Amino acid sequence: MTLARILAVLLAGVVGTAVVMTRDIVHQALVFGLFGLVLALVFLLYQAPDAALAQVVVSGLVVPLLIFVTLAELRGRSE
Repeated sequence: MTLARILAVLLAGVVGTAVVMTRDIVHQALVFGLFGLVLALVFLLYQAPDAALAQVVVSGLVVPLLIFVTLAELRGRSE
């Protein structure tokens, strides 16, 4: 296991813990997007570029965007 792989896995653990520890939902969505990008890096380092691309699209972009749209819709309804 190379040093880059070890650091990427440790970084994924740290960012994953940050997702759980974040209380504000907007910040949590942002950190979750970052977590998805770090996981994509881990997949890329483990020679899985197709999984990395899917991870970037789904966890790095789509899920945080859906959370932001949902929050905006809920705030619009409450006003």
